[in-house]
Amino acid sequence: MLIYKIIACYTLNHFTIFSTMSVKYDIFISYRRKGGYDTAKLLYDRLRMEGYSVSFDIDTLEKGDFDKELESRVRDCKDFLAVLSPGVFDRFFEPGHDPKDDWVRREIACALVEHKNIVPIILDGFTWPKETLPDDVIGLTKKNGIDLNPKHFEAAYANLKRKFLDSQPFWLIKHKKKLISALFMLLAAIAVFFYFAFTELTEKTSDITQKMKQKELEAQLAAQTTDSLLRITDSIIKRQDSIRIAREERQRQNAIRQDSLVEAAKARPELAKSIKVEQAKKTEGKILYWNGPNDPVGRAIFEKLQPAGVQRTRCPEDNSVNGINISVTSPNCTISRGNIECSYSPKFTITDCKGKLLSVLEVNAKFRTDPHTEESAAREELAKELKSTNFDGVIAEIKKIP
Repeated sequence: MLIYKIIACYTLNHFTIFSTMSVKYDIFISYRRKGGYDTAKLLYDRLRMEGYSVSFDIDTLEKGDFDKELESRVRDCKDFLAVLSPGVFDRFFEPGHDPKDDWVRREIACALVEHKNIVPIILDGFTWPKETLPDDVIGLTKKNGIDLNPKHFEAAYANLKRKFLDSQPFWLIKHKKKLISALFMLLAAIAVFFYFAFTELTEKTSDITQKMKQKELEAQLAAQTTDSLLRITDSIIKRQDSIRIAREERQRQNAIRQDSLVEAAKARPELAKSIKVEQAKKTEGKILYWNGPNDPVGRAIFEKLQPAGVQRTRCPEDNSVNGINISVTSPNCTISRGNIECSYSPKFTITDCKGKLLSVLEVNAKFRTDPHTEESAAREELAKELKSTNFDGVIAEIKKIP
């Protein structure tokens, strides 16, 4: 047996040359598949989860010769865990037993030769055999072990790590939860930083863009306002000239017609009577004509004045009717910070059909809209407020006009 022990160690040293490129494991678990697999697998899983480097032949053996790899791992390990299940040594005493074919025996023998930190893991039901163990593994009986009872597994497992193992867990795996938490917090902090940086940049870009748009809009409105004022001024001048010429022409025609009627009346008394009737009709009642704007605001005011009998027509060009012409001012709309606001205090101008000023009426109320992006929306808001306003005072004043 002593000769076999030497041969085993020689074999271990010889085959180490071919495993230098293999991964080195700090802990080696030796076990019988019958009775010891479950415990060995449990120890492997728990130790691996906590960062220890553990060799377990089912999961960790690479391609190549099975015996060479196992012996190399035994030689390179720091801790050798021998799982002693019931009947683990029975094969040692079977007739015709060949130590070379018994890997549990070879693993234990090599661990003893290499003076590894051997820790027997004694399971329930295990007893040392009555026969003396072979010389190459007899040293196992002198090793202090741990009784691993399933009911007290956690306590025994903690004791194994604290008092028996020379190996230390790989810090990266041992602290992986803390590292993951720290990494997550770092990524979260980076994400928050970039979010606020992007938000601030977006806001600044938006402000700059908004200011540029506002200046561009103000410039466009200024140009449009100037052009509109020029067109309106020109239109007003032309209209006043047209009105003046038309009025002079009507006065001339009326004078000619009146002279003709007077001459005819002198010749025919019954015609004079009909002229007097016609003139009396002109002075009986006055027709109210609406000369306001045809927009939402103008339409809203026209609806409020309908009880007074206002008609949506204009005075006849020939002044053949004794009528009253009603017009109203327009809202004042301005641009503020890219939005349009309108304010309004209705002011009515009342003239006769010849243009003579009869009265000026004002509504004692001032209306103001919220900011809008479109002027039409602001005017719609004014129209809605005007529809709910009382115009009885204005209507009463209109009826008093002679």
